[in-house]
Amino acid sequence: MSFDAPPDVAVVEQAAAGRSLRLPRVPHRGRLGDVRAASVGSSMELHDFRGYHPGDDLRHVDWNAVARTGELVVRVRQDEVSPRVEVVLDTSASMAVSREKAARSKELALWVCELARNGGCEPVLLLAGQDGQRVPGPQARLALSTLKADGKEPFDVALGRLPPLRACGLRVVVSDFLVEARAAPLAERLAREAAGCVLLQVLDADDVDPPGGAGARLTDAETGEVLERLVDDDVVKAYRERLGAHVAGWEGAARRVSARWVQLVASASLDVLARRELVFLVEAA
Repeated sequence: MSFDAPPDVAVVEQAAAGRSLRLPRVPHRGRLGDVRAASVGSSMELHDFRGYHPGDDLRHVDWNAVARTGELVVRVRQDEVSPRVEVVLDTSASMAVSREKAARSKELALWVCELARNGGCEPVLLLAGQDGQRVPGPQARLALSTLKADGKEPFDVALGRLPPLRACGLRVVVSDFLVEARAAPLAERLAREAAGCVLLQVLDADDVDPPGGAGARLTDAETGEVLERLVDDDVVKAYRERLGAHVAGWEGAARRVSARWVQLVASASLDVLARRELVFLVEAA
């Protein structure tokens, strides 16, 4: 059963007021703008070399390198850019098993978009669900206010429906990450071509510390499969051990791709999360 809920836009505005997004202290990519970064452009300052990608300007090909190696190599130069920020939101049905989880996940996604815009960045919201969508930053409020987290596929499968992730200054992923897919390749996929990557795991309080001692009717949010169980102390203990191992696997996978992993409990307000667990994302505007 879905308990979907829209984000509280007023709460998001208050949490983002006077603040901007803190970007990694490394070169980032984006559209032409005012922030210095490393990307293909017309500046005469050479930054690096890389392999040719279809669509690259042939004027940037280093023909001397082609003659030496037989491979197309492109000169990468510095230009003035406004860094792109990608916010990926898991919209599978498991993200709406409670109103708090649904609302908080959307508020987090919108908050990052607002912080990015406050800092002069170019945010893009990517909705990973039944219909993968790319939403420009200015349209994020409307998209999230009307969004229903009802994707019937797990997050890793839904990612395949998204438009391709693009090179960006920062990618923030909001999900419960409760998928059976192996963490390492999925983390690598999420961090690819991003100067910085943050993985925000949003869980309900009962997910983190489940109650026991009573019968329960458990329903898989994506498949609808129903299971009757007595949630006794042994069941709760086994669940906690599995969740701990699952999270530890994701923490390790995040470290290997230099991403930051943060677990958040949906019962905490956005303001509390912004001032405590997520302070590393914020700087004064």
